Amino acid sequence: MGLFIETSLEQRIQQVLDAYRPNLYMDGGDVEVLKVDENGVAHLKMLGACIDCPISLLTMKLGIQRLLKEHFPEITGVHAITDVSIRDLYDREAVMQKSIVRSRKA
Repeated sequence: MGLFIETSLEQRIQQVLDAYRPNLYMDGGDVEVLKVDENGVAHLKMLGACIDCPISLLTMKLGIQRLLKEHFPEITGVHAITDVSIRDLYDREAVMQKSIVRSRKA
């Protein structure tokens, strides 16, 4: 008798992203799966250098969204979440302060 362990969609997405992470790590970034909503949108938190990278939206849409849609037909899109406001993106000092605070918590 085999042991069957059911994994959630979020866990399976995490496994697929694990194979993609080296691409993000090369530039000092990462991504975390928060949830998949009832519409099939994966809500992902951008971490590290991905937070304020000017091409992170491109990475999200052309890289991660494409990858998730290939592996999971139930995924309809992705939504990137950061803890940095748009205003902060234009204020490098604010972004650096948030990065320092996050690194102290880790």
